[in-house]
Amino acid sequence: MPRVPTTADVTNPHRKGYDFRLDNLLFRAAISPDRQLVIRSAEFPAQQIDLQQNPEDITTNIGQIFSRNDFSGGQGLDYAHKRSLTEKDTTRFFDSKGVDVFHSDDETSYNLHLLYTTEDKNVKGAGTTFAGSNNYLAQTTNGDLYVTDQAAIYKSTDNGATWNPVTTGLTINNNFTGAAAVGDQLYFTTATGTSAGELILFNGSSWSELSHDQTSNALTGVWFAKGQLFISGDDGSVAYLWAVNPIGKTWTSSDLAEADAIVTFEDSHTISQVVDAGAVVLAASTSGDIFSIKDVSGTMTLFGQTNIPFEEVHSIAAAEGIVFFGTKDKSQSVGRFYRADLVTADNLYVLANRQLVKEWVISGQDTTPKHMFVTRDSIYCGIKESGTESFLWRYYLPTAGFARDIKMEASGFITGITQANGKFVVVVAGADVYLESSLYESDGYVILPNVDFFTSEVKQWVGTTVEHDEITDSRRVQCFISTKEATIDNADSSDWELTNDSTTGFGGTEFQINRNARYLNLKVVLSANQDFTATPTFRSVSARALPRPQLIVVDIPVNISDQVERPNRKRITVKNLGEAVYQELKQKEGDSVTLELYDPSETVRGVVESVAYPVINNANIGSVTQYCTIRVRGVRAADVIQSSVNTLGIGTLGVVRLG
Repeated sequence: MPRVPTTADVTNPHRKGYDFRLDNLLFRAAISPDRQLVIRSAEFPAQQIDLQQNPEDITTNIGQIFSRNDFSGGQGLDYAHKRSLTEKDTTRFFDSKGVDVFHSDDETSYNLHLLYTTEDKNVKGAGTTFAGSNNYLAQTTNGDLYVTDQAAIYKSTDNGATWNPVTTGLTINNNFTGAAAVGDQLYFTTATGTSAGELILFNGSSWSELSHDQTSNALTGVWFAKGQLFISGDDGSVAYLWAVNPIGKTWTSSDLAEADAIVTFEDSHTISQVVDAGAVVLAASTSGDIFSIKDVSGTMTLFGQTNIPFEEVHSIAAAEGIVFFGTKDKSQSVGRFYRADLVTADNLYVLANRQLVKEWVISGQDTTPKHMFVTRDSIYCGIKESGTESFLWRYYLPTAGFARDIKMEASGFITGITQANGKFVVVVAGADVYLESSLYESDGYVILPNVDFFTSEVKQWVGTTVEHDEITDSRRVQCFISTKEATIDNADSSDWELTNDSTTGFGGTEFQINRNARYLNLKVVLSANQDFTATPTFRSVSARALPRPQLIVVDIPVNISDQVERPNRKRITVKNLGEAVYQELKQKEGDSVTLELYDPSETVRGVVESVAYPVINNANIGSVTQYCTIRVRGVRAADVIQSSVNTLGIGTLGVVRLG
């Protein structure tokens, strides 16, 4: 049986009458007027309509379009096209800053706009920060706000706009460790190390020391839930958590006795936050435990315990039967935000179906979420992100989206969050109180995920479009692109290129771009007007791509007869040669190959898409009319290294030299 020649056996194959090679195998074409060698650009794929994706992707334009007109699914999506996409992923993006992606603050149709700034309220006076980091916030039902700092306390009666020290009748022997409001009354805990502590009541006009006998027990925190004061303490060897009904309570020296504690644990840990979770009260501990406490016949009783291995739980919240908690890794300063379900097991209340929503790994920063706050539609937690900025992060309950929210220009743990008159009041430990203003951020951005339409092919990116409402002043909407995957990690990267820049009128015009790349990144930047009183509103962004023109299809009629024609040589017949050639081609079907045509000179890296064998008469193989057609689909390659290795494994069997 003859063998198909290879580049290892034939020198100067073109002069010897060979027309092309597949990898290292040599073949002769069967070109005639009715059998042509055809090289053409690959046809554009038909427009795909995927009803599970963004409806804006349905278009009559040529090519493929990626778009986003809803960002309420939240941040964290790095690649838009994954096989494991969920329905939520069609509304997700990678990152944002300074932009309200949930748009839940008014009744207008959905759009993205800038967030409000926050004002440093200078509680202790202009340019003066808090003296300590024990800054706890409490809000009474009459709207008064109180914040602590070391052994001092400050009050605001105008929704956080101004603050004044509270001194009348106040004698504090230790530093504050917690604050809780019960109606219009306030309870404070204090401590000096683990040697002394106080529980103090302020009724709006006068102060009372309630547990003056706690001389050997520091009180480390106080919270109010289900009509009970939850008070934590530490005697230097054991940590405690008590529950006391304060309504009509007459306090005695026997209150907060160690034997009456609901929970005891190692004194190296503390209770970090206590919340009402509906069926039970949940107490988070830096031991990594979340304690479930239930009212049993008027007595608060431990009714379950969930441990989060290798993590400290520093904050907790609950809404709509879902529990949220923030942790710190015990071995490093990495903060995490979780959600879980409160379930019953063996008549105990525990957390199940725990899901990690977000992890913050920022060099040089302890990103522990220290406090959480619940509104009608969202869960907020505070994160210190740099040496100059701290942020509220928002979990939006209707969509389960999570994204960065308002910014405080201060570095510190956020230890207090509330709302007053519809505006956020935020305490940054060791810094100050910050009040949400009526002015917008100067600018903000949203970064979309990498887009590649599920293929690794290089694409021709041809245009970007941004839809926005009319701009009539110095507001601005810009669109930037990048073809480097990693650019999405750095909003300030020099790799971002400006494509769209709208300063007047409506958006909607496609701006031409000319980039060849597998991926495209999009960043939309919003800028407020000059006095920050107005924000642009942006509704959608899209990018359009075409297949690269370099993607080509080559159809070659191949001689599979036994007749061999050689330049300036007599025609010869090699029995069964045609069959050998045909079988070798069939083995290549579906394989990745390098095709080199000698005339015209062309090199293609691709796949043997098909091998077609048209039977045009009843002659046996060996007739000069016998041919098949192979189709190779791929891209042009300029630099191909020819291998002398026979990939089909026949090199050692001997090759008939026909040249």
